[in-house]
Amino acid sequence: MTDWTGAGLASALGDREQIKAMGDQARRLLADAKSRGWAVDEETGTHLRNAITQAEDRLSRISLNIERLRRKPKFGNDDYAQRAAAHFQAAMDSDDRSLIPVYQTVLENLKPVREALDIAMSKYDASNDSATQYLGKPKED
Repeated sequence: MTDWTGAGLASALGDREQIKAMGDQARRLLADAKSRGWAVDEETGTHLRNAITQAEDRLSRISLNIERLRRKPKFGNDDYAQRAAAHFQAAMDSDDRSLIPVYQTVLENLKPVREALDIAMSKYDASNDSATQYLGKPKED
């Protein structure tokens, strides 16, 4: 049976520390790109950006379901149904291991990676242009 709790998603994507580390690495990558610490050619950058876009698209497709999980389910009106619905709702969004915060963190971690790739691709083009100006164009035989 699939575990759709936050702990289950975190297990699929990594534990809480791994998700936090993913965010830290994404921000470090962005800082490195901004400081000209690395550059990437357009072909490689495009492939990486496509992978990020695909991940964002897949995650955004479930966002409607995530929004539904924020609301208390309609299990019924009796006391037991109301307690069960409140428990279900709390399980989805009660702490940083719950499904909704884990989902949001993973989605947010992709943004700095995308930005870093865009910057790194532009840095590669700029460094390529600088090298061509400095060294000159290759002579044709």
